[in-house]
Amino acid sequence: MIAVNRSLLVLAAALAWCIVVLPAPSRAAGRDDELPDGDGKKILLASCTNCHDLNEVTKLRGYYTKAQWRDVVKTMVEYGAQLKKGEDEVLVDYLTQHLGKK
Repeated sequence: MIAVNRSLLVLAAALAWCIVVLPAPSRAAGRDDELPDGDGKKILLASCTNCHDLNEVTKLRGYYTKAQWRDVVKTMVEYGAQLKKGEDEVLVDYLTQHLGKK
């Protein structure tokens, strides 16, 4: 019984990883993808678009508070996003300012 539960847990974790990390089908950048320049945008483009298109981030416009964006960034780092020391907060501030819940 425990072995079956572990197998299901591993399968569920693998599926969740694939959904979050694997790239979405590409599409041309659209108006929704236009974001103001700044350090946060540089980090976003360098660290987030390695795994998925920018529209996977911009489609979340208006959904998350700062605390929720912080959780998203933390989760992405746990999944392998590469950020230098301090870049996480710059990214969270940028996402909150330009895509955060109003």
